[in-house]
Amino acid sequence: MTGTLNALVAEQHVADLARAAARHYEIPSRPPRRPGPAVELRPAGAGDAAAIRRLAALDDAPELEGVVLLAVIDGEAVAALAVDGGRVVANPFVPTEHAVALLRLRAAHLSRASSRRRRRIRLPWLRLA
Repeated sequence: MTGTLNALVAEQHVADLARAAARHYEIPSRPPRRPGPAVELRPAGAGDAAAIRRLAALDDAPELEGVVLLAVIDGEAVAALAVDGGRVVANPFVPTEHAVALLRLRAAHLSRASSRRRRRIRLPWLRLA
């Protein structure tokens, strides 16, 4: 009787372990999407001059010059960053902390990519015998 009971307990234990392993290795089909507005990062064009002036006026700062990156949320420009100087103007009435962080990250990527293009790697010439 004890042997049969031990076999049943062992069988249940193995089944429990199999279920736990199946849950552990379960891969979700799609990661859950957090609700919230999508942020669009893009270089500012000629048509964005008024939006950049508006952001500078709202932020009580001078206008940005040179190459400018723009953060747009729901079709509205909420922050802008001058790539050369790293100066930022943003709408103070909209939470823009994350958008500005994304702009800084993108500007860093762009500056690294442009410096790689300018730098040339010189390899010594190999002579074949």
